[in-house]
Amino acid sequence: MRPILQSSRLSRAEALAREIEEEIAAGIRNTGDRLGTKDDLRLRFGVAVATVNEAIKLLDTRGLVEARPGPGGGVFVASPASRKRGGPMIMGFEWTGAGLDDYIEVRNALEPPIYNHAMHYRTEADVRALRVIVASMAAHLDQPRACARYNTAFHRRVARLCPNIPLRSFYVTLLDFYEQDLVAAQGMPEVLNPDNAEVHQHLVDAIEARDPAVLAAAIRDHDSNRLELGVFRPRPELPPRSGGSLPRADRAMGPGGLPLRRHLAPGGSGGPSPNAASLG
Repeated sequence: MRPILQSSRLSRAEALAREIEEEIAAGIRNTGDRLGTKDDLRLRFGVAVATVNEAIKLLDTRGLVEARPGPGGGVFVASPASRKRGGPMIMGFEWTGAGLDDYIEVRNALEPPIYNHAMHYRTEADVRALRVIVASMAAHLDQPRACARYNTAFHRRVARLCPNIPLRSFYVTLLDFYEQDLVAAQGMPEVLNPDNAEVHQHLVDAIEARDPAVLAAAIRDHDSNRLELGVFRPRPELPPRSGGSLPRADRAMGPGGLPLRRHLAPGGSGGPSPNAASLG
């Protein structure tokens, strides 16, 4: 039996719902993936039919899965649009009038406690998983929409470490709003700013270190990156530099081969390419 299903703090139905929710949040399961029939899930997790039924009800209420009857039916991963509709409906909120500034303001309020929970409850396996996602972000800066998916996968993977269910659910719903509405509406540049991967690498380092001061600095760095460069907004073109680009060999490198972020005065070397933009 999986460790989460052995938790004495949770009902078996809630534990099973979290196990499936974690697979979705981590990107193991994608929109439209068939999880199987209820009997498939019963056999896979070694639980009773009543436990599966209750877990599916919980996940359906949270907008995470859809149950389809008939031949070829079963339990399927819901789309971000379905999750977005489900989450606000439960909390009594409407999202139709929300914009980018609203999203950033609420996200800035929710992320510090999410990250602090992650720092407290993370395991070595969690840290490894986050580093893999960041490496994927860095490898797809020239494929903005793919990089955006890895970005939201990173934040969902952090959120799964938060034991506060209302906080985690609201935050994941916010990410769904970002992924479904904001990403689709924003014009995408050809290349995203490398700082996107770097600031997320700093967050992983801080979560692993379990140092509140280091985490606070990483959060500020992450938020500053988003506010300075915007979300999917190309940075203004920098003036020509007489000295040319900084040689790659002279760049300070951090964990995973990512360059350490440099804080430079305007006009200094090491800035991003003119066509680069930032993710949240």
